Amino acid sequence: MVVKRSGLFLVGILILSSFASAGLFEWFGNITGKATSGTAALNITVGNNAPTISGITFISAQTPTESGSKTVIFNFNVTDADGASNLNDSAAKAEFDNDGEAVRFNNSCVWVRDYAPNTAEYSCSVNMWYFDESGTWYVNVSSADINGAGARDDSTRQFTFNQLTSMVMSPTALGWGALGVANVNVGSNNDPIVVNNTGNDEGLSLNVTGRDLRGETVNTEYIYASNFSVGAVTEGCAGTAMGDSVSINVTSAILERGNNTLNNRGDTSGQEELFFCLRGLPQTISAQSYSSAGTGPWTIQIIT
Repeated sequence: MVVKRSGLFLVGILILSSFASAGLFEWFGNITGKATSGTAALNITVGNNAPTISGITFISAQTPTESGSKTVIFNFNVTDADGASNLNDSAAKAEFDNDGEAVRFNNSCVWVRDYAPNTAEYSCSVNMWYFDESGTWYVNVSSADINGAGARDDSTRQFTFNQLTSMVMSPTALGWGALGVANVNVGSNNDPIVVNNTGNDEGLSLNVTGRDLRGETVNTEYIYASNFSVGAVTEGCAGTAMGDSVSINVTSAILERGNNTLNNRGDTSGQEELFFCLRGLPQTISAQSYSSAGTGPWTIQIIT
């Protein structure tokens, strides 16, 4: 009997609860002006730490490559408190500066590795040219993180770009057409000799050493070196008289440094021109060929 009462009692409670709930919901449904949804504004600020640069490797003195470029390689580190993954690897850059000179740079230094967890190492290759000024060059590096916060290290590292004194000239042979003893002030038919400064030394003087030309058939006869003159203007007939085995300075020729691939033959292109003139012939020489084969070639030399 106890069990049955309990069962009836429970059923009664459930029935009464159902009626009560139905009445309550019906009552709420008759109330008007109540909101059924709402909105909330959110504002979250995420902080960012700017990166810093350190560990720029030492760069030893560099010697220019004659008529070419010298690749200078070095590494540097970038640290970000927000983690190495927060760094923008494509933003690592380097430049070499020297007052008055063109900046040599690399805007795409290469990621090397991460030092867990906050530092990355980058390698930079910067080309220096043979005509870049000798002396002290300053190393400047920069980077940034993915949020655009940048870092730069100016002039804390420097290196020496050595001086290179060198030249190349063309052509390497001079000739004259058929001449008679009556001919005077005749320029070479294949000058000027163009002297290219293939290093970065500057303000160089040019000296020319001539030799007597000996007859190839009658080798006791000569066209003397003193019959020739050299200058830095067309034909050179108003230039400096030469002498046998005498080093003559061409006073009007100064070889500066510069990019001689411009080939404008001016001071800014690292070039000078030399013109040669036969002022006259000895009146008693024979009709034959004369050359420097037996006496030695003429020499053009740069003087610092």
